[in-house]
This record gives sequence, C-alpha cells and structure tokens, in this order.
Amino acid sequence: MTTTATRRRPANDSALAGILRIRDELDDGRLAQQHLEGDPQAFGALVDRYHTSLVDFINGTIPHAERAEDLVQEIFIRVFRHLRGFDQTKRFSTWIYAIASNVAESELWSRSRSENTPHPKI
Repeated sequence: MTTTATRRRPANDSALAGILRIRDELDDGRLAQQHLEGDPQAFGALVDRYHTSLVDFINGTIPHAERAEDLVQEIFIRVFRHLRGFDQTKRFSTWIYAIASNVAESELWSRSRSENTPHPKI
C-alpha cells in the first residue's frame, strides 16, 4: 500500500516569506544564545547569514567596496562584544542593523570632518 503525503502550501508567496522571516528571526535569537553558551559555530552562522546584506546596506551609504567590507567587520566586532547585552525579546535583525546604521553614520561623520579640516601646506 502506497500513500502519498500532501504538503500544505501557503496561499501565496508573501505568506511563505512571512513564515520564513519569522523562522529566521527565531533562529537568529537561538544562534545568539548558542554563541553565548559557548557554541563555536553559532556566531559564524550569524556572520554567514548577515554578511552580504550588511555589505549591501553599507554600500548604499559608503559606495567604496573595500571600505564597506572593513565597516562590516567592525559591525561584527561590535556585535561580538555586545551580544550579552542583546535583548532576546527583540528582533536580532533590528539590533544588528541599528549597529550598522551607527557605524555608517560614524564613518560619514569622520569623512565630513576630515574633508572640512584644513590640511597643512607643505
């Protein structure tokens, strides 16, 4: 006797995207917690998940690919250092993008200061 299991599909692609987003958010929090509990691969999984989108986010503000990569590294350093302070009741993606926004804003501020500072004549 052969039975065929049928899989229920969401009514549309946006419903599926919503389900996947919620699942990913739960996974982010779980990965953060696993990292804090000593899992050596959990933080790498977060880096893998967010690296490309953070580079794209930073490139939207700082259109220099190499500098964007450096800034994304700075973002992950800050996340690593402050992960214990992350409120697990909040969305990890919101938290990491707030850090990214602060890093980008700092970079722009630094650039504007260096451009407005008179350089000594040689």
